[in-house]
Amino acid sequence: MFDVGFSELVVIGLIALIVLGPKRLPEVARTAGKWMGQLRRFINNVKQDLDREIHQDELTELRKLREELNSTRRLMENTSGELLQGFTEVTPAATASNTIHSGETPKLEQAVVTEPAPVKSPRAKRAKKSRPGKKHGGTRTTRSS
Repeated sequence: MFDVGFSELVVIGLIALIVLGPKRLPEVARTAGKWMGQLRRFINNVKQDLDREIHQDELTELRKLREELNSTRRLMENTSGELLQGFTEVTPAATASNTIHSGETPKLEQAVVTEPAPVKSPRAKRAKKSRPGKKHGGTRTTRSS
């Protein structure tokens, strides 16, 4: 704020000592200190009030945002609930054509999804190629005629 160094304070103190005298200087210093303390408290209170107002505005915005998010969530839940009901409901025309008599198995009209063939690892391929007795030190049986 103010760039006052130690040398400037010494000069101000010497001038105050000369002008006010040694008897009144301590009283004036105490009074000036009290005023400075009151000024600092006032400035701190103003800062705190401004911070509270700013935070209050932010909290109001956050509350509005939370309400918007809650309304969006409710809308999505309702829509997904309606979609699920639409999938689970069976239409009367579908029930008339797809009636199941006792002893019959229901036929699926959807395409059957097959699982892909398992991929063999390179180790499995090497295991098939290796022969006992050659590289791995296994014993080989020979025919005796």
